[in-house]
Amino acid sequence: MYDDLSKKILVIEDDQEFRKKLYDILGHEFSFITADDGEQGIEKMLVHRPDLIILDLLLPRLDGFEVLKRIREYPDNFIKNIPVIVLSNLAGNEDFIRATNYKVDAYYVKARTDLSEVKAKIKDVVYKGTGGPREEVMDFRDLA
Repeated sequence: MYDDLSKKILVIEDDQEFRKKLYDILGHEFSFITADDGEQGIEKMLVHRPDLIILDLLLPRLDGFEVLKRIREYPDNFIKNIPVIVLSNLAGNEDFIRATNYKVDAYYVKARTDLSEVKAKIKDVVYKGTGGPREEVMDFRDLA
């Protein structure tokens, strides 16, 4: 267990029950910040400057694709290079390609993913020390 509460994870997810599940596996190892919608997620990202963002794509007020676009186009290098892991129920190729065009670090489908896999990926991304997105994107849509 890393137990590094100085590392901040921003979870942009509108499903409160799912956020609780993520907190149960991550909240004791990282500082855990949540946002209920895309607009709130952008605001919290700018205030907290997280080490990683976990992003749902189906969000109220501002969808996850627009959040990704705004992150990657932001003029501050730290912000635009924050690693992002997509965790959504969108499983189509078009959605995957659209998200990976914004250089996400991984793409998981909630219904097909064991959260322990996500936790391992989060630790891998956060502790690489690069602070930015990687060229290789793992496609976890077909794993069950």
